[in-house]
Amino acid sequence: APPTAHPSHSTTMDARISPRAHHVRARKVAKARAKVGGGTVEAAGATRSYDAVVVGGGAAGCVLARRLTEDPNKHVLLLEAGSAQSSPLVAVPAGITRLFKNASLDWEHYARTAVQVEGREVYLARGKVVGGSTSTNATLYHRGCKEDYDGWNVPGWSGEQVLPWFNRCEDNQQGKGKYRGTNGPVRVENPRYNNPLYEKFFQASQMAGMKHNPEFNDWSRSQEGYGAFQVTQKKGRRWDAYKAYLQPALDRPNLHLITNAHVKKVVFDGKKAVGVEYNLGGRGMSPSTVEVKPEGEVILACGAINSPHLLLLSGVGPEEQLREHGIDVVQALDGVGKNLQDQPACLTAYLGSKDISVTDHVYNHKGSLRKRAVLNYLLFRRGPLATTGCDHGAFVRSKAATGKLPDLQLRYPPGCALDADGVSSYVKFGMMKQAGIKWPSGITFQVIACRPKSKGALALRSDNPFDRPWIDHGYLTDPQGSDLASLIEGVKLTREMAASSAFGDFVEEELHPGSHVTSDQDIEAYIRRTLHSANAIVGTCALGVNPMEGAVVDGQLKVHGLQGIRVVDSSVIPVIPGGQTAAPTFMVAERAAAILRGEELEAV
Repeated sequence: APPTAHPSHSTTMDARISPRAHHVRARKVAKARAKVGGGTVEAAGATRSYDAVVVGGGAAGCVLARRLTEDPNKHVLLLEAGSAQSSPLVAVPAGITRLFKNASLDWEHYARTAVQVEGREVYLARGKVVGGSTSTNATLYHRGCKEDYDGWNVPGWSGEQVLPWFNRCEDNQQGKGKYRGTNGPVRVENPRYNNPLYEKFFQASQMAGMKHNPEFNDWSRSQEGYGAFQVTQKKGRRWDAYKAYLQPALDRPNLHLITNAHVKKVVFDGKKAVGVEYNLGGRGMSPSTVEVKPEGEVILACGAINSPHLLLLSGVGPEEQLREHGIDVVQALDGVGKNLQDQPACLTAYLGSKDISVTDHVYNHKGSLRKRAVLNYLLFRRGPLATTGCDHGAFVRSKAATGKLPDLQLRYPPGCALDADGVSSYVKFGMMKQAGIKWPSGITFQVIACRPKSKGALALRSDNPFDRPWIDHGYLTDPQGSDLASLIEGVKLTREMAASSAFGDFVEEELHPGSHVTSDQDIEAYIRRTLHSANAIVGTCALGVNPMEGAVVDGQLKVHGLQGIRVVDSSVIPVIPGGQTAAPTFMVAERAAAILRGEELEAV
């Protein structure tokens, strides 16, 4: 069945317990489901004060909840709009095929139609579950390069200064080193699935002039090259922010977790944040208010879409936009919602002559799971179910690159994409499975502009907190046309690789974009009609010194012009690093926790 119709998602925490039981003392989730008594459970509508109210239980929220409650005298409330984890598909890496566009685990955001992508809405995957997008992403662990952080030009946030916080996050399988950590909560491992098509990709990469890169996060060497991408997994299981950070802290009496809590606004007394107002369970429910102590803080950790949206709803943002929607202005701050950056992607895909693709190892000729794959995973946590499918690839500095760093990331699933936008492949496969049709063998190259120059924005649709914001992804709008030029070069490169002798007689036919697409103009048209998100949204509450230049938070992540409120998540990343953004978000949150605990105020 398509992802949105998968029956295993219908049985969630929300369906099994009453809304009242969502107000839980933070214990292990399994215990919390049953716990509705005891002196620490508040009824809906009750008010209680905390040292910190963290809004959003994703990557950053889980980090903050754990680190701040290491001090037993600090009481923290974590509010998450999604549910507690209950689907086994989150833990199994290959379960990613059922996580996209899944209403019980995903926000199902769509960017508004835009002429540069031929009037299409573009789907933006964002996890709506404890663990956030780390529970639904491809598990790739990339920091980017030292130069990415130097380029932020924010005092205290250079590559050298953020490195210790990257290392603090990690428990790296490859052992401790200058650019690796081993004592952190986030398990980082090498992929556990091997496929003969990986070696063909490596050979094709060599023939294209690339060198092997044994460790993409080693800042002592160039990021360029081909190889295996490290993943946030532990012995074949997804190791997301929930498992890494939050779950071990759930027994602490000073940590409270409330799921299905949709925060409507931050409450201000003048310029000081004093609490938040939220609805438990969604529209139509009675609002609840929670306060912070006089010296406490509200910390927004809702991600690059929801954090700026919540600031706008609370009266913080561009003054004209707030007044247009009848919202009282608490702080005029033009940068809120602007500077949105995401990595645009397209793909090339090829039908193969032999049944050796990852899909052949997972599914039989009728589209059903192979028992061998299931047993291999259950017994050894290995095999095709232990991969999200895109943990091998390359970073490339193409002819279109405008700087010294790679402008392209290639992700190489050893399987054939059925649809040119990637995600829809799983919907198509659902229909094929119902018809008893096999997923065809083949290979795919996903081409990502990993350091995009284009910028978008988000804005209020209305003053109703349950209305999604308008999202303008801004793809392919940079004045120099660099992003489009990079993608065109990427398509050409992957076509050359697929046609090389490395693949021998395996490649039979180009499915996407197809042999009829030949000129640069044809390739451009193909990219525009199939462009999709690589799911790395950042920048909408940008870190910076000067709010007149678009900065929303300062070096200590405090919102400019306000007291008692910070933003700590991917939205503060001012310029997107080359690679996936989970690792930088962990870094930001670790550092924020240290700042909040007074461990390094002098550094920023």
